[in-house]
Amino acid sequence: MTALSNMSRLQVSTETLLQLLKVYEAKGKEFYYDELFDRDKDVFLKKIIEKNVYFFGKILKLPLTDARLKMLSKKKMIAKNKVEVLLINIKQALTTTQKHPKEFELYTNEFDDLRKVLSKDYDAIKFSPYEQKDDGTIFTSKKIKDKREVLESIIQEFMKQSKTKQYELTQLITNFYIDFMNSNLFTAHVDVISYIGLYAFLLKEFNVFKYVSFFELFYEHFEQYTLALNQANYYYNTGYPNTDMLSKLLIDILVIAYEEVNKFSKEYSFEKTLNKSDSIEASIKLGKEIFSKDELRQLHPTVSSITIDRTLKRLKDEGLIQPLGKGRSSKWQRLDPDKRRGGRQLDIFQFTSEV
Repeated sequence: MTALSNMSRLQVSTETLLQLLKVYEAKGKEFYYDELFDRDKDVFLKKIIEKNVYFFGKILKLPLTDARLKMLSKKKMIAKNKVEVLLINIKQALTTTQKHPKEFELYTNEFDDLRKVLSKDYDAIKFSPYEQKDDGTIFTSKKIKDKREVLESIIQEFMKQSKTKQYELTQLITNFYIDFMNSNLFTAHVDVISYIGLYAFLLKEFNVFKYVSFFELFYEHFEQYTLALNQANYYYNTGYPNTDMLSKLLIDILVIAYEEVNKFSKEYSFEKTLNKSDSIEASIKLGKEIFSKDELRQLHPTVSSITIDRTLKRLKDEGLIQPLGKGRSSKWQRLDPDKRRGGRQLDIFQFTSEV
């Protein structure tokens, strides 16, 4: 509990304070986002789970091909090996967290349940054992206990510091995280448990991660995270771990997430007034001449693949677009009026140069 028990050491820079103001100002719009996106909340739920699982696998550098990682993230698959079993268990944990964000409570049992989920059909993950004496004499017999009690102590210290109302929430979360990571609480996959625990913490308090993938942003900033973690750990045994860099990173990720959802909400609000098919058609007419179905998905993340397929077929029948090749990697070409009249096919070298 070195980090949590010494929080009086913390100082907030002007830069960090300004970022925090951005976060809490944006947090005030969460009710608006929930109301705006309510119609497609199930679509968001599915897409965020898929993204989180995919980027979680990338963070862990699992020995899986990118195609296989995407398949396991998107579909219910049967595991071929232990690595895939672990990823499927992670997916289950992230799915539960995403579906019930407000139900997460900082109890030892939450982490006990998490380790059980991760252990399913996999190597057992347990609380780490440690030796404890009844008193300080050399003749006292040692007792072997597990670190469940250590975790309980960390949680109690978090609650104690939280009740003082002296520290900002992200600071408390950061210092809890550092104590958690340095206590070696589990026999295996401490990193996996800590990442999911951190995410459950953040998702409960900042519901922007219902609409933006936390682990995508975490992956993009993972090098910075590693540096911040090393900095905190370097001074940990002195009693004064420097958690400022890690705290700032979490705040920066929150700022980026809120900026992203704010930008997307404006586009979404406009699209709500349009028929989804009409919205896709408008993107095609105003976008690049050569485009792919995946690009349309990125522009319209709440639109189903079936709607996109139907729109492409309709526009093709109307002579507004034409397919270029077949299969998943095929592209489409928007046909300008002169090309529609002449029926000219795209020159292969023109296609190559544009791609």
